[in-house]
Amino acid sequence: MIRPHTPESAHELAARVARDARHLIGGELVPGAVSATVAAPWDLSRSVTYLAVDNSGAQAAIRAAAHAFATDERSPERHRDVLRAMADRAEEIQEDLAALIAFENGKLMPSATMEAAAVAGSLRYWAEVHPQNETLSSGDDHVTELIRRPLGVIAAITPFNMPVLMAVNKIGAAIATGNTVVCKPSPATPLSALLFARAVADVVPAGWVNIFAGTDETGPFLSTSPDVALVSFTGSIPVGKQIMASASQELTRVQLELGGNDPAIIGPGADLDTVVPQIFRSAFGSSGQACVAAKRVYAPADLADEVADRLATLAQATRVGHPFDPEATAPVLTTRAQYEKVDAMLNEARTDAQVVFEGVRDSETGYYVHPSIVTGATNGMAIVDEEQFGPVLPVVSYATTSEVVALANATPFGLGASVWSPDDEFLTAVVPRLEAGTVWVNGLGRPSPALPFGGVKQSGIGREGGAPGIDDFSELVTITRFRPTEAV
Repeated sequence: MIRPHTPESAHELAARVARDARHLIGGELVPGAVSATVAAPWDLSRSVTYLAVDNSGAQAAIRAAAHAFATDERSPERHRDVLRAMADRAEEIQEDLAALIAFENGKLMPSATMEAAAVAGSLRYWAEVHPQNETLSSGDDHVTELIRRPLGVIAAITPFNMPVLMAVNKIGAAIATGNTVVCKPSPATPLSALLFARAVADVVPAGWVNIFAGTDETGPFLSTSPDVALVSFTGSIPVGKQIMASASQELTRVQLELGGNDPAIIGPGADLDTVVPQIFRSAFGSSGQACVAAKRVYAPADLADEVADRLATLAQATRVGHPFDPEATAPVLTTRAQYEKVDAMLNEARTDAQVVFEGVRDSETGYYVHPSIVTGATNGMAIVDEEQFGPVLPVVSYATTSEVVALANATPFGLGASVWSPDDEFLTAVVPRLEAGTVWVNGLGRPSPALPFGGVKQSGIGREGGAPGIDDFSELVTITRFRPTEAV
């Protein structure tokens, strides 16, 4: 029987993890050195203080990972056993892991529970993945193979919106491909990563996996280290650019999964009774705090007002609440920066567009922002051009198929997109032309570590998951062996 967590019990758990905070470095659980605070975004009076790691701790983690890579024997069988053992530990702490994710991120308990369960699932997936060599060509005089070698130390820098799942997606891929890894979670959500680190500490060979909660300075430190072979980062475009610039000093490889401004395109014949609720859930299920949430809606001119009204009706019925409120249907925002960004966008929208429904905003006790729907918006406005990463959704009208493709692509973003129509001619004209790493047609994504995921343009470099993700974490080497020929 799983006991339900309450605000009080989650706070007590967070306080205990913070008080006993230890960082997994070189196979040991070590204390931090720099005082840091985490406040629950749903109740700012509930805060805890812990000791984070500074650059010297980050260097120790890199050194441990480099030593393990150079000296420890690794094999597909050992990788599998370690990842399976980590998955077992993740399952053992799943209940507390979900509560801690909810406490520091603010997501509702059903979502936090899904993330906690997916942690073990991701590790089990990567346990069965082994890089394969390929024969590219073979003849009487030669054979040419493509082999995949591990890179070395992988630096994984992860975001606040899925604080543990994003980490293990990177950790699992690193270990499965024979690398070692140092992982730094977001300063907004460090405690769940530390709980996971403590749980797996005694089943991971020393140095293979290092997890530490660092300061804002430790991210740039990782990306400039000559001992790091690849920086795998998930987060915003501005920070991704900083990491890429830092990594260029050593020509360190980067894998960047950055922001998204995903268009949801409604085409001819779409069943609005079915389509609009799905778009609404995509946009507001996490209060917009997902890189592939729908962030702008394009609707035919004769349907745009109806689409906006339907979305507004759903927004009015939304209840934003704390993670342990069983009546809540949407979470708070995780950071003050996101709260202020949404507030500024809505202020601009009142002047340049029409706010069909404006949700209540309150930052006195937590970052509570109800969904807002904007119509009359156009490309060129911040609410359309920028990633809101919050619960505000613009509806933009279009006249022709060519126009909607041009509007959807008129952005530096290119992570995901969705298209909604039973009209095959419309789908054929739109889907192949969208500049996005992933396109969903008449439905929404089913995340899986088996599927390659990433963006085009400024939404990222490289892919996580699937075969392309394996290649990102591998050195590809072509070897040609010539067979001796008989002398004439």
